[in-house]
Amino acid sequence: RNVNGGIIENDYDRPPKQVAEENWQFNKDKFPPELDPTLVWLETTNEPDNARAAWLAEFALVQAKLAVADGRKYAAFGWSSGEPTIESWETPEMLEFLQYAGEHPDTVAVALHEYSFDKDFIASGDIPYPWMVGRFQKLFAICDHHNIPRPTILITEWGWEYDNIPGNGKGTVYIDEAMEDIRWASQLYAAYPQVKGASIWYLGEGVQFGSIHDQVQQLIAPVNDYGISSYFVIHPGQFPIDENMFIPDQPTSASQ
Repeated sequence: RNVNGGIIENDYDRPPKQVAEENWQFNKDKFPPELDPTLVWLETTNEPDNARAAWLAEFALVQAKLAVADGRKYAAFGWSSGEPTIESWETPEMLEFLQYAGEHPDTVAVALHEYSFDKDFIASGDIPYPWMVGRFQKLFAICDHHNIPRPTILITEWGWEYDNIPGNGKGTVYIDEAMEDIRWASQLYAAYPQVKGASIWYLGEGVQFGSIHDQVQQLIAPVNDYGISSYFVIHPGQFPIDENMFIPDQPTSASQ
């Protein structure tokens, strides 16, 4: 994604089709030429206005059809953790987009962010699992209810807090506790074949994010080792959603 290539507040007062077409061309023009557009997903919006879900669904459907026509991969929305509201998934406009996404799983995806907003426990926070991390299951249940194929899901941001992961808050990372949370989340996501992966926040720079890049860097080796040595049986797969299957037994404990 190009973080400067999203939509602005004034765009919501314009026809979604017009904004979608202009925005799509802008993001195509910014797409790095060294990346293969048939392999790399293009995310054109980042944490848009939760109150504009119907408008955004019309916007996303236009861009999804443009992506299919262009032979590109498109990830819609990039919703913030805990968004959108459950009701937003069931507007007529959104159901139409979800139907199209479900019919084009290789080229159209829904991008979500899942954070706990609590560095001590990935499934806790003010609103515990499954309302923040694991919220994608709410979307799948709605699709099942409306007989819509479950869409491809990309967790394009995943983590604890915007500037911290498990640790003492002074630069020391609790690797074991972080990996405990990552193992739990891996089992959760692996149970659903439509969820293609999660991107841990964050290795980039920015003073507003503190030392998060230095903290997360310490997870590269253990996550790599874990990834090449572990696998999960897909369950429940296409069976009805049962969120209780994945409630963690206990929280991480080093900072308790």
